[in-house]
Amino acid sequence: MQATASDFRGLFGDRRIVFQAILGSYCAGLAPLCPIEVVACADWGREFAHFGDGIRFLSRERKTSRRLRTHDYDIEAILESVRDELLRLFLGDPSGRWIMVCPYASPALDAFGTVTGYPVFTHPVALAEWLNDKSNFFRGLDELGLPRLPGRWVRLAEARYSDLASELGSRFIAQESRGSGGSGTVWISSITDFATADERFGDVLIWAAPDAGPLSLNINAIALSRSAVAGYPSVQLAGIPELGAGPGAYAGNDYTATATLPSDVVRDVREQTERIGEWLGSLGYRGLYGLDFVVDMDTSRCFAVDLNPRWQGSTALATQGESLEGRIPLAAAELARRIGLLGEPEVASLREEFFKPVRGSQMILRQNRAEWLEIAAGVPAGVYSVRDGLRHLRPGATLGDCGPGEVLVTGGVPERGTVVESGAYMARICSQQAALDTERMELVPWARLAVSRLYGVLEPER
Repeated sequence: MQATASDFRGLFGDRRIVFQAILGSYCAGLAPLCPIEVVACADWGREFAHFGDGIRFLSRERKTSRRLRTHDYDIEAILESVRDELLRLFLGDPSGRWIMVCPYASPALDAFGTVTGYPVFTHPVALAEWLNDKSNFFRGLDELGLPRLPGRWVRLAEARYSDLASELGSRFIAQESRGSGGSGTVWISSITDFATADERFGDVLIWAAPDAGPLSLNINAIALSRSAVAGYPSVQLAGIPELGAGPGAYAGNDYTATATLPSDVVRDVREQTERIGEWLGSLGYRGLYGLDFVVDMDTSRCFAVDLNPRWQGSTALATQGESLEGRIPLAAAELARRIGLLGEPEVASLREEFFKPVRGSQMILRQNRAEWLEIAAGVPAGVYSVRDGLRHLRPGATLGDCGPGEVLVTGGVPERGTVVESGAYMARICSQQAALDTERMELVPWARLAVSRLYGVLEPER
């Protein structure tokens, strides 16, 4: 399929999309290609005014001026908070052209569609819930004969550190069967760590596995009925101290940095992702999914460790990066397929296009104080120069607004007076440049400086 952005948007006819996502900036990159007119989200970002497509944002945060830590299940709370506004919107325009799209499984939105009569497109709820359990995913890897870290399920209350260290190595990970963004993962490298983890997990059955090292890759893909297509993978930023991310905690993505990795590693991640997608298709799952891989750089072996049956924090960045290259993004094609505007053969025909390299990086800043923080200084969203620190140049909302030596401050940039919970996301710094040195697995100098300067405004005297 060969199509320009304007041709692609024409596929939607007179449809009008309500897009429900945890963060409003998840629609970045999709808005020029798809007729998104309303976004329902948890946050309220200063960049929302710069999307330029007349998008109306319905935000839980705007009503409360409080920003909370977000979780996948917040998608249900978002609908409850904006339900009345959506009903008034539909009553004011009973044209029947509205459709509702959610990049997660959402029982509440499915039920809302039944009430309103408008079509709803979400992920399959029961199957997504089943796939969110790591034990089911790991069984799938075994069925496929794909490599898996040599771990086991254990209750820490019934185990000893010395026994696990002898089996898995002196430093190993302990993970809950469900979790996202590293929220259910701890690293154990001492008896003290083990005691802390034991207190946290107790009798809960957890997955214990060796620590394969700091290099992690993330990838977006689409499961079809008989095949799968994979996007270009990104190096995952995790456990970056400058970003307030503890060990294993999600802190961003770097597509530009992927070009520095051995080609056989990138190829292996693609091949495994497509095989896993075929397995998902055999279960009846259709649509976008994501995977996290850890890479043993001594052997170049890649191990899938997490399956995300949903759109991911990297999806919007990938969408913008693909648009920069003049391509139809994977996520846009999936949205059109889900609505029934593209057939599976048309999506599959773009397989090689989807996997071409992408430029773009993002660093996620968290609120790092132990207590709630009130934002005292308003930070303009948009394009900044990093050549002389961090100086605001002009409004902007996507990677395409940035030039050389420039970055984008986005991701829900909070208004002055917003009260932010400890650990909540505060903003993202995006760029077409690499932010991560993949040999040292640390931020490059410009990225450290930009993060420090932005924190200096959002969290003075931190």
